[in-house]
Amino acid sequence: MRKNIIFVFSGTGNSLWAAKKISEGLENCEIVSMGGDKKHTLTDEYDAIGFVYPTYYRGVPARVQNFVSQFDFRNNKNTYFFAVATCGSVATACNATTQLRNLLKRKEITLSYAEKLDMFSNYIIMYDMRDTVEEETRQSARDLEPIIDNIKKRTVDLTASRIKPFEQLMYKGFIHFSSHMDKHFNVSDACTHCGICQKACPVNNIDLGQDKKPYFKHHCEQCLACIQHCPARVINYKDKTQDKRRYTHPDIPWQELARLNGY
Repeated sequence: MRKNIIFVFSGTGNSLWAAKKISEGLENCEIVSMGGDKKHTLTDEYDAIGFVYPTYYRGVPARVQNFVSQFDFRNNKNTYFFAVATCGSVATACNATTQLRNLLKRKEITLSYAEKLDMFSNYIIMYDMRDTVEEETRQSARDLEPIIDNIKKRTVDLTASRIKPFEQLMYKGFIHFSSHMDKHFNVSDACTHCGICQKACPVNNIDLGQDKKPYFKHHCEQCLACIQHCPARVINYKDKTQDKRRYTHPDIPWQELARLNGY
């Protein structure tokens, strides 16, 4: 049986949940994180290669861009490639799949199928989250079913939207500054030194100091996994998140993200 592989980037668990559901439909499917700095070469030929990742300011996370740009696809030029971009609203996903399509094209790879998937929006730095987690989670599961069906059938849809210039300009500005936004994170003295934030971070941006409290290394992706997963709610952004609800995907415990991240 030929193998399948899905590369995933996930902080609060939305994209990992989607990747797991897709992998169940494909069978014999490995899930690998795009968060690390390791360069990958696939020595085997795969039947399908997928990318599942969140939308960050209407585009692709910087770490996903780096991962794909450095990837060696030489043994899989004729493989079926697909992508699913999770997002708080399809309307805000804008360039999230088009950017990836263009990245792959530079490597002479055709993205055969790409779709966007509405999931619960949780960037609490900018807004209060809705009180509709269960309802939206069920809807995401329903919306994912036809996407999985299309991937299983190896549906080819080469229709590509053009990059939206204004959104692309805004995206570049956000990506440029986001890596150092962690300088505004603060950790209160109520920290229990559990280390969950370190293990849930998909880009190894957190280490624990001599006092066992987390400190941030300034290559942040703004996934907010550290804030959302902290059981004691001691990690916050400036004074903006202390009183806001927290969210992680209800079917993805932090331990699964830790395993994905190599812990």
